[in-house]
Amino acid sequence: MAEQRILVVDANEAFATLLQQCLEDMGGLRADIAENGRDALRATASTRYSMAIVDMDLPDLPAPQLVRALRQEHPDLRLMVIPLEGDAVPAELTDVSIQGTLSKPFFLPELPDRIRQALSRPMGTAQPETAPPLPPPAGGETPSVLPLMSRLAQEVGAEAVLLIRNGELIAHTGRMSENGMTALTSLVSDAWRTSTKVAQILGKEHLRFEQSIEGAEYLLYSLAITEDLLLSVVVAGKVPLGMIRHRAKETAEAIRETIGR
Repeated sequence: MAEQRILVVDANEAFATLLQQCLEDMGGLRADIAENGRDALRATASTRYSMAIVDMDLPDLPAPQLVRALRQEHPDLRLMVIPLEGDAVPAELTDVSIQGTLSKPFFLPELPDRIRQALSRPMGTAQPETAPPLPPPAGGETPSVLPLMSRLAQEVGAEAVLLIRNGELIAHTGRMSENGMTALTSLVSDAWRTSTKVAQILGKEHLRFEQSIEGAEYLLYSLAITEDLLLSVVVAGKVPLGMIRHRAKETAEAIRETIGR
């Protein structure tokens, strides 16, 4: 199979070099670096790339402008973006065909799969792993807690972070499919209800809910923020449970303070 070339567009030299090395370690890939938007335009004009990975914080050009220019000038070029925050395609680019996203810092064990998925994804489709945003709850706190959830996802390399109220998914971030998030919402909610019933049978006050479920490749950790609000984190790979618990509890406390409960 012919070697595929990838262009990394990022002003952070250390990060770009690390990403370049990781890509080339995968085998069958050659990666070049452009430190700004203008260099990226020159590089793609003179070299045929299979994909460009564009950081959304560039020193010379607005990154959305560059992404749109690359898409217009090179219709067969696959595009990944590195959002400023979180792991979803930036709102200003949802109408552009983008094949994937990469968070900063990225979770090393998941990189090969994400790159292969983006390289094999049909053109004309955006990244399917990111579910569409849900409408905010009546309290209107969803927009204010999403940055907290996105930061948690980045810090532990989460596949998904879910906020669940009374059995309903009210906020989420991550690349897990919408069907996957819906199934996990049901699973976590059922476990919460069962825990409540057990506490009632035993005549104990149900003050806290905390649960971790570990599979072959994933770990699901959930805890109650309030009596009707749950936070769940899905992580792939070998991230220590202690680290996930610590950061999830810090995030839960920050969410509790944000919504004023």
